[in-house]
Amino acid sequence: MTTRKRPTPADLEANFDKESAWAEQNYGPQVLGRLTRPGRPPKGASIEPTQPHSLRVQESIWQALAAKAKVAGITVNQAAQIALIEWAKR
Repeated sequence: MTTRKRPTPADLEANFDKESAWAEQNYGPQVLGRLTRPGRPPKGASIEPTQPHSLRVQESIWQALAAKAKVAGITVNQAAQIALIEWAKR
């Protein structure tokens, strides 16, 4: 059995353009999280404000989401955002 190695920050930075182009094509330009560059946004960039929201789910659903997010190398918050975007597209 092989274990999936998580990409290093250097790997992510090296592939940033390719990954961000894929995410923008599949999910639109508003995807946040791992695909955004760290630090402050450039001056003049339009940034959509975020607001914290509560999401109540069963523990089994949360654990499944956390496990799938870990395999994908993203946070549970990012996985939930992607799931909500996919659902809203239907």
